[in-house]
Amino acid sequence: MASTSGISASTNFDIDSIVSSLMTVEQRPATILAQQKTSYQSKISAYATLKSSLSTFQTALANLATASKFKVQSATSSNSEIFSATADGNATLGNYAIKVGQLAQAHKIATSSFTNTSAAVGTGTLTITLGTYDATGNVFTANPDKTAKTLTITAENNSLAGIRDAINAGDLGVTASIVNDGQNGGRLVLTSKESGAANSIKISVADADGANTDDDGLSRLAYDPTASAGAGKNLGELQEAKNAKLNIDGIDVESSSNVVTGVLQGITLNLFKASPDTSVSLDIAKDSAKIEESVNAFVKAFNDFNTTLRNLTKFDESTTDFTQKKSGVLLGDATARSISSQIKTALTSSISGAGDFSSLSQIGVAFQRDGSLAVDSAKLKSAIDTNFNDIAKLFAAVGSSTDPEVSYVTQGAKTLSGTYAVNITQAATQATLLGSAAPDLNIVAGVNDELKIRIGDGEYTVKLAAGNYSTIEDLAAELRTKLSNAKSSAAVTIEGGALKITSPGYGSAATVEVTGGNAGASLFGSSPVSTAGLDVAGTINGVAATGKGQVLTGSTSGNAAEGLALLIQGDTLGNRGTVTLSVGYASQLNTLVKSLVSDDGILAAKTEGLDSSIDRVTKQQEALQIRLDAIEKRYRAQFVALDVLMTQMQNTQSYLTQQLAAISANS
Repeated sequence: MASTSGISASTNFDIDSIVSSLMTVEQRPATILAQQKTSYQSKISAYATLKSSLSTFQTALANLATASKFKVQSATSSNSEIFSATADGNATLGNYAIKVGQLAQAHKIATSSFTNTSAAVGTGTLTITLGTYDATGNVFTANPDKTAKTLTITAENNSLAGIRDAINAGDLGVTASIVNDGQNGGRLVLTSKESGAANSIKISVADADGANTDDDGLSRLAYDPTASAGAGKNLGELQEAKNAKLNIDGIDVESSSNVVTGVLQGITLNLFKASPDTSVSLDIAKDSAKIEESVNAFVKAFNDFNTTLRNLTKFDESTTDFTQKKSGVLLGDATARSISSQIKTALTSSISGAGDFSSLSQIGVAFQRDGSLAVDSAKLKSAIDTNFNDIAKLFAAVGSSTDPEVSYVTQGAKTLSGTYAVNITQAATQATLLGSAAPDLNIVAGVNDELKIRIGDGEYTVKLAAGNYSTIEDLAAELRTKLSNAKSSAAVTIEGGALKITSPGYGSAATVEVTGGNAGASLFGSSPVSTAGLDVAGTINGVAATGKGQVLTGSTSGNAAEGLALLIQGDTLGNRGTVTLSVGYASQLNTLVKSLVSDDGILAAKTEGLDSSIDRVTKQQEALQIRLDAIEKRYRAQFVALDVLMTQMQNTQSYLTQQLAAISANS
């Protein structure tokens, strides 16, 4: 029987070699498909490399798209042991003579010694109020910006250590620690979280033993600076609350903090040491080095991307042998060409609204023959020296307004540089809840002490301290304190003899309404008036814009101000001046590159298309392989049959030859 493979012993047929030669011809379509698949995979890999490079470029652009990277100023103190300073780019250049007469201090008070910090002290409530103490008039005035906070002390936390932990766990405006004095035991030390004269500590105690000011039980923690020692002033003062005192160019200035802001526009002072007789020089200047660093970072980010793009699209001129060429995978690729064109178009377009500069070449940044950017350092330094403020406009998105209560927030991908008129037809308002009658000043536990209220997106439940309040102001203060303790910054005021709550937020999303509890009618009457907030309304660039709270955003498609968002404060209606926006190169490119690398960008679409092509080719390969297997099987069957036939013919020939030889021999 003939073999299905190998060389036939009878016919000398090499079936494997013959079938292999025939299959080489048959497999040419499979080779073409494999080459197509490899080409698609190479392009996907190249697109991934390009996308990674673009993403790195975009990260650098996002960092450089803010004005702070280009409006940089140096603030140099002649004595950094007394103070240091920083400038935010908006400070007035010049020199200041500053004396630091006194540093700000946080108020610090301490109890007498407790021999056992885990022993019971007493139960009741502690009310901590921050304010200003006038020693001359012996008057304590509560800080209107700081709400008094109440802490309940129970049998579970009434030790000195328990009280310390309860204070630190609450948002009470003070911190607590226990100091071992090394003699009699531990002392509870309370320190105001913020320094300054307006943050002196006052502690009122409602002691469960009924005596709120004596030196026994929980009242040992009472501290009223206007009272007598041992009779309400039961803690000792370790450190007085003080403001920092400075003299700037002959003008006396005070600050509650040693980090002084708002005194000199755009400048923050960090005070370290008081030296009343030492005049320290503060010099504010342009930080040219930092600006040059940012410009060079922009150029480097582009050049790194450009190098990657050139490598992927290069033409190899080193050889004329096409099979030996090592050209870029994306040579002649339309997608790569489009990306390169869009980026270079953005870089060569003029920037409007950027003051004296409208192109990179004006500050010494120009394209080279190889497509890279280079910096003329001398030209850049000259541009910084002569026109410091306009450098930022050339790179970042910078908005400025003629109305101090209108400010630039952000811009969209389609917002163009320009100057836009702003007109307001409706100012944003806060939501309010106004009582319909004077509140009941007698709060009874379990009767009218609980209020459930919705303020904006927040739901709050507050429980008022039971008692007969002397005035509506006292009740308002209690409600204000409890809302603050519940983490709400809503304002509680009095209007027309009734309580009024005002939401912290603006716009239609802001609401204030009673949702439950037993104190609603007692506090606000039978028919309180709940008024929702209003969104700002008006036009930007002469067309209607969309308001949300105090933010007005250009929303008309195709308008140059589309996507421009402005914060509108105040309640002035009508013409609110103009906003000038300059969208610089880094900002424009950041938006462009972000769209290129997005999930629905050009690279993602191209990669998705190639993936589909690979799937199609794979299916074609699978179908072709089935066909090739069948062809090979048929070829082998045919040649085996031929081998069998030829073997039979050879046998017949041999038989006939023998018969003829026998006949010839007998004749």
